[in-house]
Amino acid sequence: MFRRSLTALTALIPALLIAAPAELAAQDAIALAVAPLPSAGEQAGAKVIRKQGSEWVTLREGTGMFICIADDASDDRFHSSCYHKSLEPYMARGRELAAGGATGGESVQTRIAEIEAGTLEMPSYAFLHSIFAAEGWSGDMEAVQAHFSVIYTPFAKAEDLGLPTERTNGAWLMASGMANSHIMITP
Repeated sequence: MFRRSLTALTALIPALLIAAPAELAAQDAIALAVAPLPSAGEQAGAKVIRKQGSEWVTLREGTGMFICIADDASDDRFHSSCYHKSLEPYMARGRELAAGGATGGESVQTRIAEIEAGTLEMPSYAFLHSIFAAEGWSGDMEAVQAHFSVIYTPFAKAEDLGLPTERTNGAWLMASGMANSHIMITP
């Protein structure tokens, strides 16, 4: 799947080379942001957002099922995630809490409490795709070191799914029984 995404990204390079510099930067950010998605159709229809300073901006409106978060160009690592649009209330609330100064752990705990209280919507299940590269990333997609997928399964328990709760190569369950329970799938 990732190889197909890489091939699609490589096919975009000639079009990117004839664009104006500002347009080139936005197109490049969009192409990299959608790279975790496994099909060209999903990539073409994904909405793309990115944090610029303290604001979140939309780089491209979408018509498809996914919302992708473009990489933070100020960081020399690379990270892009694309999640199903049904996760947007959960993700948007996380962005809101972070803007208010909440740490990652505080944000998760607040959102769990809100889901349990019924004040934050969480889908029964939803997919997220993500890719990472370490510090010093040069822009080479072959250097992307991690590719994983997540299936959010609120309140799922490891014993009900038959999955381990410890990290493995393959599938394992994080946050067993909690509102943010999710299956991690690593290649």
